[in-house]
Amino acid sequence: MSRKVITRRPSSGERRTIAPAAAHESLDLDDRPLSVTVSRDGKRLLVALPYELWVVNAATLAAERTIPVAAAEPTVAEAPKESKIWLGGHHLHVGSIFATTHAKVGTKLAGYVDRLALVRPGLLCGVGSQGEVLWDVDKGAPVHRRKAGEHPTHGLVRLGGRAVWADGSASAWVIEPEHPSGYTQLRLRQTSEEAVDAEGIVALGTTSKGRCILAARDGAIAWFAPNLRTEGERFPRTPLRQATPLAVCGDERWIYALRPRGLLQRFLIAQPPRPADAGDDDPPPLPEAQECRLRWPASCMTLLEGEEGPAALILGGPQAEGLLGRLWRADPESLAWQPLRLGARALKEPAPEPTSEGRKVPDFTPTRSKISGSPLAELKVDAILGARAGVLITTAHGSLLERPVGERPAAEVMPADTVILPAMIRPRQGDARPALLLWPGVSDPEREPPDPLWLVWGDSPRGWIELTTPRIREQGWSRPDLFPMQVALAQLPEVAGNRPTLNERWHDPEHFAALARECKRLLKVIW
Repeated sequence: MSRKVITRRPSSGERRTIAPAAAHESLDLDDRPLSVTVSRDGKRLLVALPYELWVVNAATLAAERTIPVAAAEPTVAEAPKESKIWLGGHHLHVGSIFATTHAKVGTKLAGYVDRLALVRPGLLCGVGSQGEVLWDVDKGAPVHRRKAGEHPTHGLVRLGGRAVWADGSASAWVIEPEHPSGYTQLRLRQTSEEAVDAEGIVALGTTSKGRCILAARDGAIAWFAPNLRTEGERFPRTPLRQATPLAVCGDERWIYALRPRGLLQRFLIAQPPRPADAGDDDPPPLPEAQECRLRWPASCMTLLEGEEGPAALILGGPQAEGLLGRLWRADPESLAWQPLRLGARALKEPAPEPTSEGRKVPDFTPTRSKISGSPLAELKVDAILGARAGVLITTAHGSLLERPVGERPAAEVMPADTVILPAMIRPRQGDARPALLLWPGVSDPEREPPDPLWLVWGDSPRGWIELTTPRIREQGWSRPDLFPMQVALAQLPEVAGNRPTLNERWHDPEHFAALARECKRLLKVIW
């Protein structure tokens, strides 16, 4: 066996400087971010994407690893030690920040762990569409479970050893581990006696000092001390369509609220204390409320406390028509803040007792068509590439590929019908292929319509597939190889309903025909 020879070189005596990793201005993500969570040591960011969890270095915004998950909307809660994380969504899983694998924990937890929070060491709280559960981490068993009718969940945070969650009503609910049989209500002081949809709590957050933040659909903000005492309420004069809170967070001085289309607002908690050595010239008081426009649209955010410097906002949002994502850092004090007007909430008076003569007549106006055609999976490619006089429609519910397809004139399409738009796409890397854009609609002009859905023609197996991360993986593709992609729509009909706005450049019949001819000539995409 040959002996290993160690060669020693004399030192030159010069001091070597090892430069730290360069910080990135932003980080491109493979999908739109759903939430951002700071790790307990403040060194990493846990970014939840559909079917993935990204672990990102907080100092450099460099991706360290990605953890594939089976949930479309995963949530994460970190254990106090051992770098252990709990993953929620549909089932409960346990993993590590430093590993890409995880294991399922417990049984019969579907619908109870859509959102997670570690309320105390060893006690995990989960809320979901079917109810709430308190899970003993050491015993691996629930200590409290409440089953309820199906309902949405809009947030879950920890507050002084308690769990606070919201279901979209005007009240947030407090779970006390010592007394889980009854829940305490948290609501704004200015709340109508009757249920008002605009007053529903749809976002929760916390501050660095342990306060709990409640945000309502109409833009109202309230924050509570750890002892559940109300400390402040603010009511910005923001149009209802722009007032929906996407995320809230705060530090010792400000409450930050993220709104649609890159609108960021902040509300003053309290004026800073006057320095003891201050002279006669006092600094001007801080404004009660401000707002600004971010450089990019954002859908989630968190506050990263600096060890020495000021806190920074970590924001995440979509790009490439919402098919990719972006993560970036912003200094709150460097943003172009503008004054924000505040007002009072207009409360709804209790309705008088209905009389026999003045009872409200139900409205039976139809909002969606009755469709009884063949399923979407049987829609032929040649049928969408050819000329068509009517508009293809389908339903908004049910298994995607099993939804029936019908055809109607554009004038007869109902507001709640989902329109099927034939399309041709060219991925970022690859050949052109047929696609379908499902364009949903709602009848309520004040309600936010659902996002469009993309279907493309797959190779193995051949057929329509939804452009979600699991289906993309099954085809052997990756999201960065697909997006951003060129899109050409054969038609963009004018139909009834409140629908998401599409890119006007997509409507290009000539480009659609050219990509269709190319696809038929190359014979690389077979149908």
